[in-house]
Amino acid sequence: MASAKAKNGQGSVYQRKDGYWVAQVYIGKDDNGKPKYARKTFKHEEDALHWRDKALVEHRQGVFTVPSTVTFAEWLDIWLTQYVRPHVRPKTWESYEYIIRLHLKPTLGTVKIQALQAAQLQQLLNQRHQSGLSSRTVELIQTTARTALKQAIHEGIVSRNVADYLRLPKKATKEIRVMTVEEMRELLTVADDDRMGTALHLLLGTGMRVGELLALTWADVDFQRGLIRVNKATALVKNVGNTADADQKKTRVIIQPPKTKNGHRSIPITEDLVHHLRRWLLFQRRERLLAGPKYKHRNLVITTKLGHAVSQRNLATKFHRLLAKAGLPMTNLHALRHTYATRLLEIHVHPKVVQELLGHGSIRITLDTYSHVLPELKKQAIGKLEGMMNTRAQWQQPVSQ
Repeated sequence: MASAKAKNGQGSVYQRKDGYWVAQVYIGKDDNGKPKYARKTFKHEEDALHWRDKALVEHRQGVFTVPSTVTFAEWLDIWLTQYVRPHVRPKTWESYEYIIRLHLKPTLGTVKIQALQAAQLQQLLNQRHQSGLSSRTVELIQTTARTALKQAIHEGIVSRNVADYLRLPKKATKEIRVMTVEEMRELLTVADDDRMGTALHLLLGTGMRVGELLALTWADVDFQRGLIRVNKATALVKNVGNTADADQKKTRVIIQPPKTKNGHRSIPITEDLVHHLRRWLLFQRRERLLAGPKYKHRNLVITTKLGHAVSQRNLATKFHRLLAKAGLPMTNLHALRHTYATRLLEIHVHPKVVQELLGHGSIRITLDTYSHVLPELKKQAIGKLEGMMNTRAQWQQPVSQ
């Protein structure tokens, strides 16, 4: 057996009986004080020598990773189970799991994680973008890969994060549908004859997210001060229990606190909306008395006739029916939040105040989302300067003949 051993601390290369070459480097001691070595096998001696020299340099620099046969798919499963699920919201876990199951595993799952290249991930992003996948989903593919590989670095499995070097496709600008004041009135006029009318009044009068609205309780409504306190939201998540049970539903609704501290907020409401809510509360109480024991009292503001919570899907269906009845263009419920924000900006409410009312994480989000309103506001602002600098310099005087 030929060998090419080096001095202590410099690693070694030797040939096995089967003809393969083994490169090894000393990487420290284990918990029992015994020497630990990292080894890798090659067909050719020059490849083994090259790997040994490279490994020694990386070990001195503190970036060396022990050779591993773990595939990208195997690591993603470990990451999801041990690092994601116990520490994030159910909806966040579902997003990561969805991206891994549908996009990362089918294309790159069999690749050894230490052999994964940025070009492979870039090709995946490009293919998904060209297939018509939304830019938001393409971005989530990159985010998922980058976050999983970042943890792999901490575990010493890889030395660099190849997902850091990707280029995302340019985001397509989404047109925001904003209702006019006349459309708002037409919608609410029709909605007032429907028990879901209160939901639309609240969405247009507070800018709350739909999930926040459906979790709203009467304890969150301060009639005296004319305030609504937002401190929770509903979310539809997968049931992760015994799915073999035929009676168990695939999804369930949970109530959770806002994602960020900005989500916790108090929203002032108009006197008109206060009066509307008082009337609605009295109506609910009459329904409760008439229903008797069948009524499910949860103190929710938006309910069915028997007090049950309303799902986002059912509210959206009702909303579309009311739009059709009013003869208005189809849109989604989120348009009511956009409409609320746009009306505030149109009456010159400072964007910082709008940010706080909407619960955005930063004012940049507000300005980027509602940039369509800003050109007209800028024009109005400049118009107010008219006459402020109306002076006449000597050179502007008529020249005498």
